[in-house]
Amino acid sequence: MPLKQTLSALLFTGVFTVFTVLTILIAGAASVQAAEDAESRVVPSPEEVKKEAQANTKYLAAQALKKAKAILNTYGEFAPFGAGLFQEGQVNFVWAVKPGESTEGINPALVLNAVRTALTSQAKSGRILGSAVVYQYRGSSTDGDAQTQVNVELEYLNGYAEVFAAKYKQGEDGIEYTTSGNQKFEPKVFKSSLDDGGGQ
Repeated sequence: MPLKQTLSALLFTGVFTVFTVLTILIAGAASVQAAEDAESRVVPSPEEVKKEAQANTKYLAAQALKKAKAILNTYGEFAPFGAGLFQEGQVNFVWAVKPGESTEGINPALVLNAVRTALTSQAKSGRILGSAVVYQYRGSSTDGDAQTQVNVELEYLNGYAEVFAAKYKQGEDGIEYTTSGNQKFEPKVFKSSLDDGGGQ
């Protein structure tokens, strides 16, 4: 075969090969995009959303109670604090008064408001999926005995909200949680994002 025809044949083969590879890449990218589009159109059922919210808030509550217990074991008390659950699953804590700083003369209502405000800002920006506001409660039981507990206000972006209470006492090995309970309450951190139509 003459050199000119051989070069033409090689050039044609090279162009055909590049065209074939590009076609395969484009087709592959199109199928990946179609799969992603199909996946993004799958809308979870209300029951699935509720289960996710419960699982994530349970995880957040465990992290908040663990932190409260550690602070109680170290310092014996704490000012109200918060925790935010980020999309990657990490939990970051919010302090108006850091652990170990004096709580003498603080106004717990103002500290709670500061913590809620910080978490609300994170919720509005879409940075957190859930929040926990943690504080100590001291009162009396129905028979007049002193009662101490850690309350954790849990919220999730879909409107799920409950307050979890864990009674505790000082044991031989430090703080021990004894009994617990929970009840629903009105959202405070995610309330504004729900009012704006977000989180549903």
